[in-house]
Amino acid sequence: MKNIYKCIVVVFFMLVSTIVKADNWMYSLEDAKKLAVATNKLILVDFWASWCGPCKKMDAESWSNDEIKQIMKNYVSLQIDIDIDKELARKYNVQGIPYIFILDPNGEVVYQQMSYMNKNQVKNLLEKYSLNTSFLQRDYLIYNKNKNSNSSFRLAVSYQNYSIYLDENVRNDFLDLSINYLNQTKNLLKSEKKKNIVMNQKIQLIQIHEKLIRGNYKKCRKELDKSFEEGKIDERNKGLYYFLNYVACKGQENDDLSEIWLDKLKSTPNHTTYLKRAEILLGQS
Repeated sequence: MKNIYKCIVVVFFMLVSTIVKADNWMYSLEDAKKLAVATNKLILVDFWASWCGPCKKMDAESWSNDEIKQIMKNYVSLQIDIDIDKELARKYNVQGIPYIFILDPNGEVVYQQMSYMNKNQVKNLLEKYSLNTSFLQRDYLIYNKNKNSNSSFRLAVSYQNYSIYLDENVRNDFLDLSINYLNQTKNLLKSEKKKNIVMNQKIQLIQIHEKLIRGNYKKCRKELDKSFEEGKIDERNKGLYYFLNYVACKGQENDDLSEIWLDKLKSTPNHTTYLKRAEILLGQS
């Protein structure tokens, strides 16, 4: 199976490696998305126009600067002329330029800012989101091969797990992105006309997991008590359910109750993974 995914990555890379221009900009979002998956990078998008003064200033002072160019190597860089690609500008609701976006390899928005930015502002922005997305590559490939409720849900969960290791400001952006994929999952479930009780329960738990990562322990406990009965938790969701209760109680320094949930968590098959995650989350509190 791993060899299959390696082959897909190679094909993705070969399809687009010949169309990156000499100035390091690409001009097709679809090609940029393929290259982003293959190279484990986010997509930097510059919406501009030839008549835009601030755009030209940014090009001269920032995009053409050697230091900025070096940082741009951490991205798949895409430049979109709004007069040529009007449909894409409408899709991303570009009302003014210059407008800078950071996108994930599926084209979902991680960050966006409309306005001129000087060299230092551009440098700070690019350094902030210079991330390696290899942790997510397998899920991107699965999603691209078959976009459905399962592949969308996998990405939502992976984004949350990935965010745990990121700086707090960037972490929140990726948690917001995970919620977008969860909402997409719900819509796909409706279109697929699936009545999957286990999946719906898991979606609810993952929504609480997102709040847990943000450190909203009180809100997590309230939602867990209000929305779930332990006896009705599906066997496949018990590990996650016990983990959420344990971390929420531990985060509120309710040691007696957290020990009860910890014992329950240790009875589940994947408890080692959950305990490692709990240690990281509680260490950030």
